[in-house]
Amino acid sequence: MLSSITLSLGLALLPFAWAQGDLSAANNLTDLEGTWTSNAAVTTGGTFCVPAEMKFDYPTNTGMSYSFTNTGFFEEAQYRYNSNASNPSCIQAVLIWQHGTYTLEDDGSIKLTPFTSDGRVQVQDPCAATTNIITYYNEPTTLSDWGIIVDPDTGNYQLRLNRFDGAKLPYMNLVAKPPNMLPTQVLTGVNASGQTNTRKRSLTSSPLDIFKRSSAPARLSLDSHHLVGLAGVAGSVVVGLIAML
Repeated sequence: MLSSITLSLGLALLPFAWAQGDLSAANNLTDLEGTWTSNAAVTTGGTFCVPAEMKFDYPTNTGMSYSFTNTGFFEEAQYRYNSNASNPSCIQAVLIWQHGTYTLEDDGSIKLTPFTSDGRVQVQDPCAATTNIITYYNEPTTLSDWGIIVDPDTGNYQLRLNRFDGAKLPYMNLVAKPPNMLPTQVLTGVNASGQTNTRKRSLTSSPLDIFKRSSAPARLSLDSHHLVGLAGVAGSVVVGLIAML
């Protein structure tokens, strides 16, 4: 009786075998390659993020998406809200995008190593002095384990990931195979060939209607060209004053 129960449990767990050693379908019901998302509104690739322009396109809903190739590249897109228990009206909207390479470790974990110059994060906080900030993002990540099953409700392949601390990420369904991704190379800064890619900052943003604009005075930012110009103006003023003496 005990042996038959053990056999039944073993068969039941086969579809949810956690990966150990490679990315092939032998470890799961399918391989890891593809675009996976918890909500179809958020996917990698496309215009979710344009890193060279420091710009995000806001999805219609929150969600998380990962894409993987079978050649060791990944892409990550997230759109989430962070609540504030002490002030419920101060809800943060956070968009995250990064891409890079990944490796499967001997313990079954996945190690994500982003391209350091390409990651972007945008935070909107209605209660902050500056309500809308976009900046660089580089967050190496370890996913402690992963598994692929067939979702009994939809019949689609479903990816289940656990963070390094064991916390479960939202279940993600396969929506594209091969994956939808931006080019799997460094897009800003210095690329693998040693060439410097152009990087420009967008002067526009896409704030949500629920977030207010900052009432704080605008911050002055001076680059080297502005400083040279100001020095020239100051020099002209000094020369003029001397000539008048």
